[in-house]
Amino acid sequence: MKSIFLGLSLLTATLLHAQSTIDPAASKVMWTATKVTGDHTGNVPVKSGTITAKDGILTGAEVVIDMTGITCLDIESEGTNAKFVGHLKSADFFDVENHATATFLAKSIVPIEGVSPGKPNYTVTGDLTIKGITKPNTFNCLFWMDNGTARAAASLIFDRTQYDIKYRSGTFIPDLGDKVIQDEVSLTFDVSAK
Repeated sequence: MKSIFLGLSLLTATLLHAQSTIDPAASKVMWTATKVTGDHTGNVPVKSGTITAKDGILTGAEVVIDMTGITCLDIESEGTNAKFVGHLKSADFFDVENHATATFLAKSIVPIEGVSPGKPNYTVTGDLTIKGITKPNTFNCLFWMDNGTARAAASLIFDRTQYDIKYRSGTFIPDLGDKVIQDEVSLTFDVSAK
């Protein structure tokens, strides 16, 4: 009888603190980078990850993205687009040959009280790892459950120079004029996990 109660307790604890596996096909990450003369945007495939919730409350998250699959959406010429994406994959930028993935791992998740439905309801702080370099990052996140599926959406901004991506950075290379690429890059996540 004692073992039955113990088993039920463990099952209940597991159900209340459920870790869901991210579905790469139902998840996406979009990047945006700006320069003096405009901006570029594209996607990076989600490779894997988990979302953990307890009693419907977000308690943990890890997202791994596949840097080898980075794309650009705004350059229409096929040849120019391929050249641009190839440059993003090179050592000037993400060096995907040596660093095929980038990762975000949540370390602290704090509910935001009194928010309206559909607005970010958590402040998330965690480790963002790019090119093997890990730096802290904090952002607001919208988390909700949708028919048993855990969903999370957020935008974060990182300083690319902290990850040894200094190509055409005005911070490190003066007098670039309109060739400057801004240091801040935006990542927008929309992930789904079951």
